Amino acid sequence: MQPLAYQGWLEHSKMEEECGNQSKCRRILRVGLKFSPFNENLFVKALKVEEKLKNYDEVRKMLATLKDSPIERTWKMVMEGALFEGRCCNSLKARKAFAFLVKTFPTYGPIYLEASKFEEREGNLAESIKICEDGRSFQPKYGPLWF
Repeated sequence: MQPLAYQGWLEHSKMEEECGNQSKCRRILRVGLKFSPFNENLFVKALKVEEKLKNYDEVRKMLATLKDSPIERTWKMVMEGALFEGRCCNSLKARKAFAFLVKTFPTYGPIYLEASKFEEREGNLAESIKICEDGRSFQPKYGPLWF
């Protein structure tokens, strides 16, 4: 009834996922994204479903669609793509994406936090600490960077 209301698509897909209908969940998210292609909640959920189904090429195709989109609207989706690449052991791509985001949005604390966590998971503690320090220099009031 209201195809532009992303919450309906999201809840319907969650219900199907909980019932074990992964392919139906995937289809629902795809249709929802046709109505709201830049909705980060739908997009991130669709990425995670595709990753869960091991459709890595599909995840990368979805991320590639963001290339010509305004980064101000899609930065969280790009960050999720960086985290995806990190989970796929593609550290070089993940680092490039994080570097791009940090350069583009030097005052966004969550980007530094996720980049720092990524480096920590990779075992690069010195780099993780450096990223936190850089983030604090641009955003000293962002509390999670202080821990």
